[in-house]
Amino acid sequence: MAKHRFDPIKKDKLFNKERKARLKPMQLLLKHGLKEGDKIADIGAGNGFFAIPAAKIVKESGQVFAVDVEKIMLRDLNKRASSAAVEKNITLIKSSENRAELAEKVDFMLFSYLIHEIDDKESFLDNYLKFLKTDSKILIVEWTKNNMDEGPPKNHRIGRDELKNILENKQLKNIKIEEIDEKNYLITAEKL
Repeated sequence: MAKHRFDPIKKDKLFNKERKARLKPMQLLLKHGLKEGDKIADIGAGNGFFAIPAAKIVKESGQVFAVDVEKIMLRDLNKRASSAAVEKNITLIKSSENRAELAEKVDFMLFSYLIHEIDDKESFLDNYLKFLKTDSKILIVEWTKNNMDEGPPKNHRIGRDELKNILENKQLKNIKIEEIDEKNYLITAEKL
């Protein structure tokens, strides 16, 4: 992993009102095509900021594979999922630093604020993209490469163009970049 990694002790900060209002996780997932019955892998799921809304969208006919390296984050995600009554369609997966095994292929894969933490981004993505079905979608949310108090140091962030080039090298198609706000951007791509 890279020099900067989110400290799980600060996990409650991930659910603050300002962050929810800015990112609107439920609307973001719906806008980018997640639907009832889908199987989604949330890589770097943390304590469920996206996994819980995803579980509400895919309902019991779908499945959320919530992958994280930190047990403390997965425990917190499990509590939050129980409180939201969606624990039945979230599978928690403790991963190693660079890989996890999913039981099946997925329709949708999400990486939120994770790629910048990875040293070998190409290998890391190879380990996960193999779990995408044909005609599936990938969504990556990252920090803009600007100076600001929030998030990792600027030199640890990944720029839009660098990330787009990596995805092109992985033979992903229909790559689109979208600004969320001055602090965040997202990239979508498809495996055809």
